[in-house]
Amino acid sequence: MKVDGTVPKDKEGKRWLFRQLASYFTMVLTEYEKAMEQERRDTTASKTAYSAMVQSRENLKPLFRKFEKYDLDDDLLAPIIEIVQAAQERRYVDANDGYLRLSIGKAAWPIGVTMVGIHERSAREKLHDGERGHVMGDEVTRKYLQSIKRLLTFAQVRWPPTDSRNANRAPPTLQGSVGDMPPSFLYPASLTVFMASK
Repeated sequence: MKVDGTVPKDKEGKRWLFRQLASYFTMVLTEYEKAMEQERRDTTASKTAYSAMVQSRENLKPLFRKFEKYDLDDDLLAPIIEIVQAAQERRYVDANDGYLRLSIGKAAWPIGVTMVGIHERSAREKLHDGERGHVMGDEVTRKYLQSIKRLLTFAQVRWPPTDSRNANRAPPTLQGSVGDMPPSFLYPASLTVFMASK
């Protein structure tokens, strides 16, 4: 069930969308759990990964409750739709961009700021309050958004993106010599065309 990229206006359309989102997150979470069950849990790294999966499952419960009640604010719903749609199409860069816009907003990062004292900093932050990602102020929302990011990271590993341009060609390896690699790997496309014309 692929998610449409827009927020429906009618009540029935929103209900269908909430069911689609819930089923997508359930599917990814189930695959995540299966992958963690197959993993050995005798190392510290595997124990940490397993506990992160369990924590993600727990942190997503409030989001699933909102899906069941058909009660999610449009300010959260539209970016979540964007994230899920991009992830379903295996466009993980776009999905991560959507997550960053949702979590930190579009506020400019202060580089080379002259006012660095504690009093000046609080005044400066109040100036840009409308531009920051307001959703991260709520602890429950922050937790389920971080869990969405974990699921997104898992989905990227589980279902890697397919590049249609390189579907028929094996990816170059770094084990052989430079002469074994295709020119497109070594040089930009414009330089490859220039070299072929000589």
